[in-house]
Amino acid sequence: MQRYFLIFSIIFLSYLLLINYNPPVDSFKEELSVSDSEYSLSTDTDDFVSDNDIVSEETFLFAETCSDNDSYSFSNENWKAKIDLKTGKIIYAELIKFPENSGSEINKLIFNDCGLERYSQLSGFAFLNFDQSKGSQFEVSENYKDGINDVYVLEKRSNNLLIKKIISFGPKDYYLKIRDSVQNLDLSNIKLAPFSKIDRSSEIVEAKGSGFTDPSSFAYLGPAFRTTEENYLKISFNDIEENNFKETSSDGWAAMLQHYFLSAVVPSDEQNYVFQAKQKNNGDYSIGIVGETTNLASEGSAFFNHKVYFGPKIQSELTKAHPELYLAVDYGFLWWIGQPMYQAMNFFFEMVGNWGWSIILVTILIKAILWPLSYVSYKNMGKMRQVQPMLKEIQERYADDRQALSKAMMDLYKKEKVNPALGCLPMLLQLPFFLAFYWVLIETVELRYAPFLFWITDLSAKDPFFILPILNTLAMWGMQQLQPQPVGTDSIQVNVFKYMPFIFGVLFAFFPAGLVLYWFINSLVSALQMYLHGPKS
Repeated sequence: MQRYFLIFSIIFLSYLLLINYNPPVDSFKEELSVSDSEYSLSTDTDDFVSDNDIVSEETFLFAETCSDNDSYSFSNENWKAKIDLKTGKIIYAELIKFPENSGSEINKLIFNDCGLERYSQLSGFAFLNFDQSKGSQFEVSENYKDGINDVYVLEKRSNNLLIKKIISFGPKDYYLKIRDSVQNLDLSNIKLAPFSKIDRSSEIVEAKGSGFTDPSSFAYLGPAFRTTEENYLKISFNDIEENNFKETSSDGWAAMLQHYFLSAVVPSDEQNYVFQAKQKNNGDYSIGIVGETTNLASEGSAFFNHKVYFGPKIQSELTKAHPELYLAVDYGFLWWIGQPMYQAMNFFFEMVGNWGWSIILVTILIKAILWPLSYVSYKNMGKMRQVQPMLKEIQERYADDRQALSKAMMDLYKKEKVNPALGCLPMLLQLPFFLAFYWVLIETVELRYAPFLFWITDLSAKDPFFILPILNTLAMWGMQQLQPQPVGTDSIQVNVFKYMPFIFGVLFAFFPAGLVLYWFINSLVSALQMYLHGPKS
């Protein structure tokens, strides 16, 4: 069994190397230049508007947006936000219940168009044959309660257009329901298309961890989509720099993901939209949805309904904005283990009110589910301990004949009905659960700065006093003592395997406390199972 510790470490470290691999990027890449025709969101028809038509007015007003206080603030129990009255752009969103860092008085920002990183959301209509008045701006014409929802009505007159933006949200929602509308007061027809997009500067200031033991270093940062064709698709920033992403769909969402948090636009109308991602001429990244181009007759009105989510990756909150938005919580290729594991953790948290105890209960639950398979392995391990004296005697008898030694050992295994290969079963069974839990730890924002007991004030960070890693080392050492010692192993290998628990202890010392807690309880329960399946000598 000792060698399986080594196999486990090799597999795990290789896995971390694989998911953290970033190929070098050519720093002399040509500057991206996109014309209207190149960016037309439909290559076959002109049913969808060009992005250049969308950004024309906001580009004109960008300098003014960050140079004055012409914005309007609104909030609920979870966040504070600001909308720019010139463009209707959401330029600021602060999450009240999530500090930027542990113990910090500064809250986490999602949108912040006037900070170091330009990050904002804009929706409305792009006009292809009509110029809006550059000096017009929104005014809050109404503010009222619609049941439990707060409703804000913003409107402005721009030449012969009456433009409205109705924003509503609940007291605890992390998303806005937005209804953009325009009424044509002109005598001629107007060609327009609805859109909603999220822009983020290429100068991304989101902190990334470093090293194998920091989960944030593996967290995905970039756009992701769900459409009728793709259940979940990540389009990295590097991919966007090479090619624009476009896909037509009547359902789905477009999101900008980061560690623990995201922003997303979700269409509410059952119509075709182009889900898009591109790099703009100024280098910023843009994702979103664009609707079909239509002609609006004189005195006619057009409407566009959608939702904008900005907040933590809490699955129960994400599904309120869209039933499939929870897919943005990415558990990797082991999602089929990670998702039930998270649901079980959440279930136990509702019972005990502490994520540390929830991890312990989930670990015990997993061991109980795997009990039948583990039982076979541990029972076989007990038999292996019984035949150790006989194996040693055979080794001494056939010390000079390797072929005869192998045949005698195989005959003994058959006679005693022992299978040495079953010794690796417990470790192999635990490996996928360990890797899945690592991804759950990366993506579960509820574990961010979550306390456990006494000295452990953050399950997503390492144990500050290394108490859990020490306990984990002792538990792994106990497991090693209960395992049958291999016959015929040279002294160097014996010494190496003897120190494997301590090597793992040093490695685990820098992993998040939640992960170490999981492995410690797993080792403790495994040792107890080994002890119960005698014989003891």
